[in-house]
Amino acid sequence: MAGSAGDFFSLEKGKTMKALVVFDSTWGNTEKIAHAVASGIGGGARVLRVGSVDAARFDGIDLLVLGSPILGGRPSPSMHGYIDSIPEAAARRLQVATFDTRLMMRFARIFGYAAVRMADQLKEKGCALRSTEGFFVKGRSGPLADGELARATEWGSTLSMT
Repeated sequence: MAGSAGDFFSLEKGKTMKALVVFDSTWGNTEKIAHAVASGIGGGARVLRVGSVDAARFDGIDLLVLGSPILGGRPSPSMHGYIDSIPEAAARRLQVATFDTRLMMRFARIFGYAAVRMADQLKEKGCALRSTEGFFVKGRSGPLADGELARATEWGSTLSMT
């Protein structure tokens, strides 16, 4: 599922684009979703944990997908810092999508969702937002709710289309 730097996929007819999925994960659920999303995108979309990728180097990345668990209604501090470190010049060239892993409980809505907060942070930098999505876990540490990996793969597939 993780691809090499030279792997590409096509988002629109006649144009080749590169995708990078960057995630943070506490219990492994967000990592599983990240790999499923990349599988849906296809074409060797790269999957990297936040902290192992330099936000200042996008070298031709056209689609950036970011995923984080929700911590108090927010993305992880590592993901927040990663987004902050994206240079605005690079951000203006990027199409982005965000996702989070969240509880199904009603009270979770009170605090908000990491995917929306990451999307807002990215839009402020000048990124073009394609989509946000939430994937459900059964408890604080998981496991993922039934069908969420398949739904993540399907969502990734929609990201690879115009």
